[in-house]
Amino acid sequence: MKRNLSLLLCLAMVLTLFAGCSAKQGAGETAPPSTSSSDPAQAASNTPAQEPVTIHLFHQKQEAQETFAKIIDAFHDAYPYITVEQEIVTNDPSAILKARIATDEVPDIFQGALDTMDIAQGGYIMDLAGEPFLDNITGEALRDASFTDADGHTWAMPVDGSCEGIFYNKDIFAAYDLTPPKTLSEFDALLETLRDNGVTPFALGFKDAWTIKPIALVAASPAVYAIDADWNAKKSSGQAAFADTPAWTTSFELLKKVYENGNTKTAFDTDYNGACAMVARGEAAMMVQGLWALEPIKSVNPDVNLGMMAMPVSENPDDTKLFQFPDFGLSISASTPHPEACKRFLEFLTRPDSAELWCSTAKLFSAVKGVSVDFDPLAADVNAYIDAGMVSTQADRGWPTAFQPEFEAALPNYLLDKASLPDILKSLDSAWDTAKAASQS
Repeated sequence: MKRNLSLLLCLAMVLTLFAGCSAKQGAGETAPPSTSSSDPAQAASNTPAQEPVTIHLFHQKQEAQETFAKIIDAFHDAYPYITVEQEIVTNDPSAILKARIATDEVPDIFQGALDTMDIAQGGYIMDLAGEPFLDNITGEALRDASFTDADGHTWAMPVDGSCEGIFYNKDIFAAYDLTPPKTLSEFDALLETLRDNGVTPFALGFKDAWTIKPIALVAASPAVYAIDADWNAKKSSGQAAFADTPAWTTSFELLKKVYENGNTKTAFDTDYNGACAMVARGEAAMMVQGLWALEPIKSVNPDVNLGMMAMPVSENPDDTKLFQFPDFGLSISASTPHPEACKRFLEFLTRPDSAELWCSTAKLFSAVKGVSVDFDPLAADVNAYIDAGMVSTQADRGWPTAFQPEFEAALPNYLLDKASLPDILKSLDSAWDTAKAASQS
């Protein structure tokens, strides 16, 4: 009997050991150790199946719709469980975004803009500081962006960089032996030569009122902010004023000079696309705009020979600097139910393939390290300014949000002589102080 009991116990132990081994083997088959891979897409394919999620991307870059679609398709191939739906809003996107925020319908990812800091102060944006994918962004883009505050919080990831300056037709310049001016007197001589030869110097599309502001910024950036990068802080603390800053007078006078040397009589009847067409067809020698205008100009005439130059603001050539800044950035909602999926998408945008596709299509400079795209011969002109350190930034970055429309409204009033320049500058001082007080209340 004891012998039989011993046999039964031995058999039980063997069966238990066998069952334990089988269980371990089964666990290994269903959940193998993670495979190390330097390829994020490969690593994603080796992770366990994820619950499907959909994230909502809100932006205003209509010209980037197809490019985003291609990037989203590639992203979905790498992360099949994440669906990205893009919504493009071009008509007052800032107001629409704020309405969504007010009704607790914040998009998962949305475009950073001039009011990003205000939205962040309300607690609606995730702080991206310390996220590994920001290591893929150039330090210059992070420093210059209006998305990183003085406390080191990063409220949006810069995607690309742009500039605003003067597009000029190199063939027209060559025909009259003209070169980009570096001083105000050279600028005046160039305008006189063009007028004397029946050439309209500037294409103006003021029917779209937003096109006036870039002219003011192209002047103010080197005239005001390249000289005093702390001007905004001084204005807010009462140490500076528009009315007492000669460089602001210069900036407004240059705006009027451009207006008086363009298609002045039709400026407010011509829209942005019409002004781009004028440049494309050689009907005007120059246009003050941002790099984003290159695509609509080239769509009318792919062979137009364009250059980019800075606006002279004094008799010192060293003051003639190109206005450069990070252009497009993306924020993540602080209340998104899918924070990791959103971060994966932003990380995907910092990969070289994505960055090169974006910038070659958008015709902008990349904010991603190591990505250089020669999207147009004109890029060589911009790079020459950058390489020489002849660039300035900031301008309207850091202005109180409520001040922006006040500034924009003042520009046509000045051009159409509805108010004198001293009165305009005084009104801007008052508008700034009011907007600053409102932002702190």
